[in-house]
Amino acid sequence: MSILPSLPYTLDALAYASAIGLLSMGLSLTYATTKVPNFAQASIAMFGAVTLLLLIDRYYYYHPGWSVFLAGVVLGGLVTGAVAWLVYVTVLKPLADRGNTVIGLMIATFALDIIFVNVLTAYLDEAHGVHIPKLIGASITSFEPRLHIGDYIVYGYTIALPITAVVLTVIFHLFLTRTKFGVAMRATIENPDLASVLGVNVNLVYMVSWFLSGFLAGAAGALMAYTLKGVDPSAAELIIVTVFAGSIVGGLESVYWGLIGGFIVGLAEKLGMTLLNNFYRDYFVLKWHAPNVSLLNYEKFMSLGLVVVMLLYAPRGLAGIDWGAVARRLGLRRGGGGR
Repeated sequence: MSILPSLPYTLDALAYASAIGLLSMGLSLTYATTKVPNFAQASIAMFGAVTLLLLIDRYYYYHPGWSVFLAGVVLGGLVTGAVAWLVYVTVLKPLADRGNTVIGLMIATFALDIIFVNVLTAYLDEAHGVHIPKLIGASITSFEPRLHIGDYIVYGYTIALPITAVVLTVIFHLFLTRTKFGVAMRATIENPDLASVLGVNVNLVYMVSWFLSGFLAGAAGALMAYTLKGVDPSAAELIIVTVFAGSIVGGLESVYWGLIGGFIVGLAEKLGMTLLNNFYRDYFVLKWHAPNVSLLNYEKFMSLGLVVVMLLYAPRGLAGIDWGAVARRLGLRRGGGGR
């Protein structure tokens, strides 16, 4: 037996990690701007998954093609972006204006998370599909294009998700660095009081940041639906654990490091745990007759383990590490200088 996973499984792990990276980047964005830990990030992403499911049921059931990924990303992103915007405008901002603390706002997002999961579950449970008889728990992996790479059959989403993550990250970076509003958003993240004095509409920045966070969640959620055994909103309750782990590992207040942290955590859960499971199977179960237990059932151990290690040795996440000092210690850089 081989410890290394197959090509399709590796690509699936990369796709999952890309989705978690986008979700963590969105979570870090809203935390960096409004300082609210959004526990509803994963359940908001489920709106994107449901949007894609309805697209397949209404149109792509007989027309599986690559355009399903673009349609899912755009429509799912717009729907969830609107949901996230409404969360801020109708719930979080009024609560903040009434003097609620960050803890109160965080509890509000936790309540919204439960509400969203139950609303979406009830809708899918009662709705009648056009072509898919039972929407709740429906698997959509058969309604997409596939590629033949050597002896393997590769699902389209394993290619589309990483590409989507790269494209959205580049667009987001250009937005932050090349547009006036993006510069205003960066200024608000650094110092909202000073930005307000300089004429920046801070409240508008907050609303746009929540919309963008929702869009990233919806784009990730739409394509992430392919990685699930079935479209079930209750999956959000486990996904949010990984998303927060990614944001903490990367650094809650750093958008780009949130993306990297999410990717690392997602990869650790899928690929890392698979490698560990295969090693345990080959070298302990087969050779030493250890208990034949599948470690794949405990993938959250990897993400939460990374969180514990990060909080112990780098409380501000990867963003808080002096990488210049690390490079000098490893002999990769000479001289002084900061990060």
